[in-house]
Parts: sequence; structure tokens; C-alpha cells
Amino acid sequence: MIMKIKKAGALSLSLLLGLSGCASGTQSESNEKTLTVGTSQEMSGVFSPLYYLSGFDGDVINLIYQGMLKYDANSELNPDLAKEMPIVSEDGKTVTFKLKKGVKFSDGTKFTSSDVKYTFTVLSDPSYTGYLSTVPSNIEGYEDYYSGDAKELTGIETPDDYTVVFHLSSPMIDAVSTLGTQPICSDEQFDYEKGHTKKIEKKSGEPIGTGAYKLKSFDKSKGATFVKNDKFDFKDGEYDVDRIIIKKTDSSTELSELKKGNLDLIPANIEQSKIGQASLDKDLKVSSYKTAGEGFLGFNCASGTTADQAVRQALAYAIDRESFVDNFFKYDKASDEVKKDLIGYVPEVYWNPVSKLVGSYVTGDETLDGLTVYRYDLEKAKQILEDAGWTVGSDGIREKDGQKLEVKFLVSVDVPALETLIPMFKKSWSEIGVDLKQSSVDYNTVLSTISDDAQVDDWSIYFVSSSYQGVIDTDSNTTLATKNPYNFSRIQDEELDNDLKAGLNTSSEEESKEYYSKAMIRENELVPYFPLYGTKAFNLYSKRVSGLTTGPVCIWSQAMKDVKIK
Repeated sequence: MIMKIKKAGALSLSLLLGLSGCASGTQSESNEKTLTVGTSQEMSGVFSPLYYLSGFDGDVINLIYQGMLKYDANSELNPDLAKEMPIVSEDGKTVTFKLKKGVKFSDGTKFTSSDVKYTFTVLSDPSYTGYLSTVPSNIEGYEDYYSGDAKELTGIETPDDYTVVFHLSSPMIDAVSTLGTQPICSDEQFDYEKGHTKKIEKKSGEPIGTGAYKLKSFDKSKGATFVKNDKFDFKDGEYDVDRIIIKKTDSSTELSELKKGNLDLIPANIEQSKIGQASLDKDLKVSSYKTAGEGFLGFNCASGTTADQAVRQALAYAIDRESFVDNFFKYDKASDEVKKDLIGYVPEVYWNPVSKLVGSYVTGDETLDGLTVYRYDLEKAKQILEDAGWTVGSDGIREKDGQKLEVKFLVSVDVPALETLIPMFKKSWSEIGVDLKQSSVDYNTVLSTISDDAQVDDWSIYFVSSSYQGVIDTDSNTTLATKNPYNFSRIQDEELDNDLKAGLNTSSEEESKEYYSKAMIRENELVPYFPLYGTKAFNLYSKRVSGLTTGPVCIWSQAMKDVKIK
């Protein structure tokens, strides 16, 4: 399960678990070049950049929409709908984008600065119910528009059709990336009226973008098909693939489907057995990249037994992460080259592992003084619970004030890592007196449950994998700040909030690093999320495919420009 974290600064949820369409790379009768991509999880069909949540839906967004800027495989920002990088004022409060001319949406309407303003205005609307409401929150006039009677989001100027000027209430360390990478929607697709965004939300399965591809068909149980957007300005040598099929494929059969030629690509895979087998197949290729994500547990900090910080800390100490990583990510058979390419590691803290400022603390390459590190220690876990008043009952389950120490574990089906993790959890957690109740549901149900306040009493822990959209630490504001829509743990802590805010609202990298380091220390003490593993991800693909270059924040669906297929 992948949750994409959209940089909301002031995000799918992009969640990496072995992702895993029917013509393959062979040419069809019409001589179209088709790329078939396997996915082991269903897309929800929410294909709007304003409302999507899942990283699987995010692939659709990447193919259809564009932002003003785009990350490349080296995690560098480059112009996309913008014709050049933006100009930032000396005080960091004004960001000016110059836009490309001649760009059209797939319905033939012209792309202008008005579309940019419209996109951010909808995100600022008081009736907007998606998860990106914090993206525009630092734009001047946001509060007046969101909470007041203002008829316009005044902090965005459009002096002409191809200039957009953002005026910010305060500097933002991630202003360029947050504003620049937001996919842009057409202001002509819907008749927008303040306070009436429901009709836009209802049509989230009807994407119209400026990107190289457009949606041709979608079936939740089977997948989606994309064809070239005939309104896109294709350059010679780019976008060689005419048709893309994202095919729902069972995790247990996806490698055999790749070998048979029914799939051309299995992206972002972390299963060592599949990676190893693919590396030994003369007809397949393997490439890897460092992921901007972690597999992690999210703890319910608002309800049930895990609302107790002591319980969360004890559960963390009672997880043998080192053993899991050593066993799950160990190659049995693989090529010599791939064997050198280590897959997994144990993160020190739940944070963006490719953050350009503090990522080394996450991976353990650099030590952060004061950081609580949860090394496997059952005795320490027991003592924490004892000190917090959780005593062992006659049945071996701890209790406090008449409440049993029960944790309700919500997991997604068809996730290979969980086949190893869950038996580990059951064994070690039972040893410290925890009653584990597991519920296995489909991926989209996990997301809908943890995001719904009305269901907050129905779970204690969930498991997902996160992938971040940038290399700036403001992703943390999204998942940790009080009442942020992506704060699914529902942690509320004033000290943490203050450090997150200070880390965000500055244009100084040195100052930002200082405050985000403090936030890391506080977050690990509170442990609303607990990282299980970090990884490299591996693309497994046919030798018919070439030119696929991916990186931490540039996955396959963002890298189609240079992909070629025989």
C-alpha cells in the first residue's frame, strides 16, 4: 500500500510495497507501441489532482496532468508548464512564474494563468473536502477566502495570461516546490462558484489535463488504459509509447506475467525473490533507485489503547525490525550485480529519508543527539507498560482501569511484507501482554477508514508505506501538524507544532534544519508513527523497454518522456 504525501507546507499520500498490463510491448495492428504496467493494488478511480489520495491513483495524475515544475530522476526541479524557474523575492514572500504559451488541455481549451489561480482557489474554498487544503494556506488572502466573505483569493495575481505571482503571508522553505509541483486543472471544465465544490468532486473520475496522455478507459478490478493526448506538443524523440495500460495483477503471478510478455514493467518492487529472479532472466532488466519512503505503522493517538504514549513506545520497542530487514530483504538467488545492491535498512525515525537537510538522520548515516532510538528490547517494553499502570492479568493480557490492552490492527490484503511482519508482531506483542486483533481489508478501505473521524474508534494501528513528493522536510508538517488532514494518527502536540511551523516558515536552510531536527526528536518521543523499514525500489522490466530513468521523487509515471519500447 502506498500513501503519497503531498507537500502541504504551511503530499499520494505518493505510500512502497512491491507494486506490482492485454497487449504488451509488442505492436498492435494499428502499429501502436504499448507499455503494460502491472499493479497489485486497485486504483480507486479518484483521478483528480484536487482529490486523489492513493499513490496508485497518483500514477494516473502523473500521466494526465502537469504542474508548473517537475522533479527529475536526480530530484532537481525543472520547468514543466512554466517556461523557466520562478523568481523569488529577497524576503521570500513573492514567487513569480512565467508560463509556456500554446499549451492546451486535452479538451482543446487553452492553458493560461487563470487555470493556475483556479486550481489554488478551489483548494482554498470553504466547501472543499479533499486533503490538500493546507497547500494554499500560506497565500495572502487565504483566511479571508476560506473563512470570510472575500470573493477572490487575493494573494494570487495574474497580470497577464502567462504570468502568475504568488504573494505569501510569510516565507516558506518549500514555496517553490509546493506551488510549482501542484498539478493544474482547467478552469473551463466546471462552472466554479465559491462554496460549491461538490460538483467538482463528483466528477473526479473525469480527468482533463495538459499532460502527454489522456484516460481512455478504467475498470476498478482490471485497471486503466491511456492514449496520447493529441493536443500535447510532442517533440521528436519524446514519448515514444503510444498507449499505456496499468493492469491489475495478482502479486503472486506478476513476475510470471512479466516473463510471459503479458507485462512490460513491474515498478517500485521491493520483494527480494522477484528482484533476484528477474536479475537472472536474460530477457529481463532490473534497475534500482533510492526511495523517498518508509514502510511504517500509524498509531491512533486519539482513541483506544494506543492513545497512551506508553503503549505506543512499548509496541515500538517490541518490534524486531533488524531481524525483519535482515530476513525479508535477503536475496536467495540473484545476479552478482544485484546482490551488491542492498534493498532495505532500519530507519532511525519516521521522516523523509531523502530530505536534503536531515535525511542522513533517518538512515542513520548521521547521529542526531537526543533522538530516542527504538532498538528491540522486550524487557524495556514490559517496564514501560508496568510504569504506566498496565498490569498483567490472569489471562496474560495487560489491563488498566478495567480496560484490556487490545490493539486493533488494520491491514491491507495482498501485501507480501505483512506475511512476515504480522507473525512477528503477534509473537513479540503477546510476550509483553498485548492482545492483537487483526482486520484485513482492501487497500482503499484502509485509506477511507483511517481518514474518517467517524471511524476513529475502529482501529488502533494501520500499516502503509509512504512516498514523499519532494526533498524538503515540510512533508512532516503534513502528517504531524495538529488537525492537518493528512495527520491520520491525530497526534496533537504544541511543542511539535511550533517546531514544524518554525521549520517551514523561513527561507534559511540552516534555520529550517535546526527546527526540523527538534521536531524529529519530539516526534520520535511521541511515536505517532513508527518506521519499520526503508528501501531501495527496483523496476523489473522487459528488455524491449529502454530509457526508463527513475529516482526518489520521479517514479515511472513521471518518467515516460524518454521511455522507448521495441
